[in-house]
Amino acid sequence: MTVHAHNNDGIRNAVEAGVRCVEHGTDLDASTATLMATREVALVPTFAVVEQLLHDTAGAGLDESTRDRVMGVRERMTEALAVAKEAGVRIGLGSDLIGPAQNRRGEELRLRAKLETPMEALVAATKTNAEILGLSGQVGVIAPGAQADLVLWNGNPVEDPELFADPANAVLVLKAGRVVKDLR
Repeated sequence: MTVHAHNNDGIRNAVEAGVRCVEHGTDLDASTATLMATREVALVPTFAVVEQLLHDTAGAGLDESTRDRVMGVRERMTEALAVAKEAGVRIGLGSDLIGPAQNRRGEELRLRAKLETPMEALVAATKTNAEILGLSGQVGVIAPGAQADLVLWNGNPVEDPELFADPANAVLVLKAGRVVKDLR
């Protein structure tokens, strides 16, 4: 069971009720992060949706006056990520993007690579997300018997995480061992 929660009281209530993952976690404080780590509750911050709202506030149906609030969310979510890491919380990766912006999901990797390292962002998106979903060993790893979900990038995203933001940079995509995109 997962919950979408921004404020610390909501996060704490959900953790105490037995949730296994918190999405957003914007106002997470140190004591709640420690509780999450103790109970093995994961956190999935969602920076891409915040960036989308900042870049196209009107397109999201919001008044420009909400930009300051959204910027505050971004700052607090960044602080929450650091608090969660310090407490030892398992941190996955998700964009929370809905609608036609699905081609922007790689933006989450790019944004997280700026806050952590590109490799930490990749591990969050693969290995950690597989753990959160209860699919360890099946997805999120390159190993015999695993699903063989792989992406070949037009460059090295560990050295240039900007590559993540543009889907055209994913030149080969395998899903369950089958080629679903090949631009080579």
